[in-house]
Amino acid sequence: MSVSACPPPVVVTGLGICCALGDDPSAVERGVVAGLSGVRSHPKLGDLPGGDGHDHAGWVTGPKTLRAALKRRKDRKLLARPAQLALVAADSAVAGWPGDREELGIFLGVGREPADDGQSEPALCASARDGQLDEALLAGPGRDLYPPLLPLRTLPNMALAHISINLDIRGENGAWAGGAAAGLRAAVAGIAAVAAGRCPAALIGGADSLIHTGLARDRLRLGLNTPPGEAGVVLLIEPLPVAWERGGRIWAQVAGVPDAEPDEDTALHAALGDCGAADGVLALALAVVHAHRRGIGRLVARADPGQPAIGIRVRPPGPC
Repeated sequence: MSVSACPPPVVVTGLGICCALGDDPSAVERGVVAGLSGVRSHPKLGDLPGGDGHDHAGWVTGPKTLRAALKRRKDRKLLARPAQLALVAADSAVAGWPGDREELGIFLGVGREPADDGQSEPALCASARDGQLDEALLAGPGRDLYPPLLPLRTLPNMALAHISINLDIRGENGAWAGGAAAGLRAAVAGIAAVAAGRCPAALIGGADSLIHTGLARDRLRLGLNTPPGEAGVVLLIEPLPVAWERGGRIWAQVAGVPDAEPDEDTALHAALGDCGAADGVLALALAVVHAHRRGIGRLVARADPGQPAIGIRVRPPGPC
């Protein structure tokens, strides 16, 4: 009877983060543990109804390093806020990796379709008849007025596309849209791809921004009174033997967990606000830093309402 070889352990060797507490993963982890908060007044949320701190959010200044990650500065206008945060985090995570980026995988969790800032309003106005959307007008004058480059900002999976374009990453890939579990679904898929040898290494992560006025208003309408936030988080993963051989920095070992109990980390929301699809990967990144710093692993799990929990086990690196 043949015995199948155990797949090699998968480890984190790169980590990029862009959130309200900064871009240093270790400093962010220490800040969350210490009870620090990056939630503060946001200049564009002052007109939200209700007062009582509804103008506060966990928002990022800049991001300051976005220009360095772009191939062309003028392309910044093509990136919606989640794509900017994701690109900055991915650029940091992959820095120093010596492999062929043509084969590098990328698996990203994203939120709902990002809001535009009024660019589509002329097209919508031209498509209305008697206060209702008219499909015939939408296909005629409405289409003619629709900005041709707007989908490059508003389609959810464009965050992944902009990473691929600017960082020359061409391997196996996928984007998952949804809530806090979306990033962990992407991460589990990436871990499985690396363990199975479908790509030599992969970027896994999540990005979202809920600080747009319209999105923040919608959260209040749904009864979500916690501050909105935004973040991009990306981890580079590869097989442990490869990382050892090349002398890469090993943060922690990660593995997907089929059955997991939801583990809601309220400290993250207090420190960074509700970061939507990035929430689960934020918890994962902080668990990786925690395991690296203290040698103690943990299970990270998130679940969307009515869906099974998505779990990842984090622990210090070890044998299969």
